[in-house]
Amino acid sequence: MGRLAANPRPVQTVASSVVNKLDALVLGKGPAGLAIAAALCERGLGVGVLGPAGAVHWPARYGAWLDELTPLDLPELVEWVWPETVVGFGPAGGRTLPRAYARVNKTTLAATLLDRCERGKTRWIVGEAAGVIHDRNGSTVRLRDGRDVSTRVVIDASGHRPALVRLPATDTQGFQTAVGWTLETDTYPFSPGQATLMDWDTRDIQPDAVSTPSFLYAMPLGAGRVFVEETVLVSRPAVPFDVLEARLQRRCAALGIPIHRIVEREQVWIPMGGGIPSSRERVIGFGGAAGMVHPATGYLLPRVLEAAPALADAVYQGLEAGDSPRGVARAGWNAIWPADRRRRHALFRFGMETMLRMDAPRMQSFFAAFFSLPDAQWQGYLGDRLSTPEISRVMARVLASAPYGVRGTLLRSALSRPGARLAAALLASRRT
Repeated sequence: MGRLAANPRPVQTVASSVVNKLDALVLGKGPAGLAIAAALCERGLGVGVLGPAGAVHWPARYGAWLDELTPLDLPELVEWVWPETVVGFGPAGGRTLPRAYARVNKTTLAATLLDRCERGKTRWIVGEAAGVIHDRNGSTVRLRDGRDVSTRVVIDASGHRPALVRLPATDTQGFQTAVGWTLETDTYPFSPGQATLMDWDTRDIQPDAVSTPSFLYAMPLGAGRVFVEETVLVSRPAVPFDVLEARLQRRCAALGIPIHRIVEREQVWIPMGGGIPSSRERVIGFGGAAGMVHPATGYLLPRVLEAAPALADAVYQGLEAGDSPRGVARAGWNAIWPADRRRRHALFRFGMETMLRMDAPRMQSFFAAFFSLPDAQWQGYLGDRLSTPEISRVMARVLASAPYGVRGTLLRSALSRPGARLAAALLASRRT
């Protein structure tokens, strides 16, 4: 759900053979890579960014709650705001949430982070990591063309299929997939001041052979344009894009939205709920490479932007204190994944496992119960701002108020093999 192509300008690159030993080498030029590179530069470290040649290109669009973006030190981050947010539960009705939703200005975000990197004299290195060798003084990253880059610490922000970080093998991973269109049209059934976070109503939409439910995510953009997206919250295996494309076509027809022209197309594929890398890794992961996607929502960008300063502080303080590269890496991992956050992640994964087992009617009932919680509880759950005991209480409250079918799904999830493994992970995290 959390999801811009635009590059304000190309960046100047240098060959790795002329780069002196770096304090930190960041792998990746996505939002996570530029966010942590900028934060490290602002602390006076010598930073290199390894990635493909050419301009920064972020194809996805990103939405988030306005109150999560406002505290970030990123001017002009928001390009569109809807003062209210709508959720729909099909026959169970819906609710208007008095919480503003925003779309991120990805062009401005990229330009701001690039400026911060360039003020810190970031070295832009064209290439792809093929491997890494660690020693007591740092690390040497071998590129696929045979060049080497020497650095004191490596941060892998290369995405959901990381170049160097080893993600644990797991059978508990799910996938969020979506197909979105920015349409030119002369009519649509959305209020200009409201964003549709999710609408699970499928009463007028002909079903297909795939049983996994999906919902509509929509934002009116004015001037005869609207963004609509058909989203699978989580599935295993991933629901194919062509299925979602056909569903979105049928949904627009059911809503009476004539499609005059599709201005932009978007496809989203987000792994969710996999394991967290070990804090013993010498390469620090960040963003998708560190498993930072919220397992119950798919959101990542607000978490990355908020966490970059904390990770940069940990790396800077460790290097300044003369800690070993292994110690700096451990401090970095602990800044991203402190013990309680690991426990919370296990609980969110259990919630994800439950949603994997829900059909459309149960999903509608579940979210009707979820958004009936006090605002502080559902907002804290979606934003990962509750403690482990608070998340447990939220889950118990939803269970108590949900219909019998949803309760049964939760119990079956708990008794499943993935559910048992998640419970074991939660118990293990309590001992750390």
